[in-house]
Amino acid sequence: MQPPDLAIIVTSYQMAWHVRRVLESIAAQRTQRRLEVVVADDGSTDETAQHVREFATRASFPVRFVTHPHVGFHAARCRNDGVRHSTAPHLLFVDGDCLLPPDHVEQHLRFWRAGAATCSYCVRLDHAVSQHASLEAVRSGTFVNWASLEQRSKLRQMHMKSIWYSLIGHKTKPAFRSGDFALARSEFERINGFDENFLGWGCEDDDFGRRLRACGIQTLSVLNRTCVYHLWHPPAPTRPQAWKEGGNVAYLQRAIRLTRCVSGLVPRTPHHLTVRLADETASGSRLRSLLQLHGWLIDTSRRARTDLELVCCPGRGRFTLCTDCRVLACFDESLFGRIDSRAAHVVLSPSGRIGAKEQVRLRLDDADGLWAVLQGRYLTPLRAAA
Repeated sequence: MQPPDLAIIVTSYQMAWHVRRVLESIAAQRTQRRLEVVVADDGSTDETAQHVREFATRASFPVRFVTHPHVGFHAARCRNDGVRHSTAPHLLFVDGDCLLPPDHVEQHLRFWRAGAATCSYCVRLDHAVSQHASLEAVRSGTFVNWASLEQRSKLRQMHMKSIWYSLIGHKTKPAFRSGDFALARSEFERINGFDENFLGWGCEDDDFGRRLRACGIQTLSVLNRTCVYHLWHPPAPTRPQAWKEGGNVAYLQRAIRLTRCVSGLVPRTPHHLTVRLADETASGSRLRSLLQLHGWLIDTSRRARTDLELVCCPGRGRFTLCTDCRVLACFDESLFGRIDSRAAHVVLSPSGRIGAKEQVRLRLDDADGLWAVLQGRYLTPLRAAA
């Protein structure tokens, strides 16, 4: 059997009726691409697993079901699990409540290019319309006629806004929505997938999109070509009334965000970090020795982007800003007021007390504290100068 061209990752939790129809819409795709499907489940106790196994017996492509005990809504882990159990070089992610039009796969892959993630959005079908989504309606693709003119106009506007935001190089828009997107496996791996520190509803896709942009991967709208059709269901219990009240917002807005997250597709340790030491002065050598005692690997090479950049005081190094976390190590605290330290996220010093109130302050030998910073356990938003 030839290897698959595309893996479709379907996330699910307690929506067996919906997942069954989503799978039928995948089987109805008009494509010559070799597919594999992974239903990445969040610990469902309904008939989801049974429906997936039945579908797998008659599908013309490999179908896998993976799950884990439910300990709260964990979409990030589900998506990473789907990738872990797939092999294809290209990935398409869809939520388990979204029907795919018959040409959906082809539209995503036709307009994809290297260095981009193709993204779409959904037509939201209300409760009454969703009840008409019989298996026959899904297999025939007639559900694509159920979108109102108002809904289609909204999607066209979203597409035009997406183009505009891309042209002006907006830092956070268009908003990245994880319900329907595709990208190369290598680019998913480049940022280490979704950050599994997100638990509960929301923000894991915003974080994913920001990290994609940080490493130069564009968000490419295909809303002018295709969209998915969202089947109605009651809101998730963990969904807040207002976005800003969500339990994940503080973690999303942390100032220190590693482009290649720590708790992602592959768990990372300090040994996996890319760390640049800005100079090899006496202070730099001391800092290298301190961190190497804790197993940190440090070099002075110029990389495209690093997890961490270290500048010493006194010393001759300067921040390049091509890094995720900027650390100033001040060995002589009397010199701190004479230097411009605004660009630093973290200030290390003998006492661990110097630095601005918006900077993380640690002792020089506190490697564990620095690792906690990189894991996102310091959530105070910082305003480091550019």
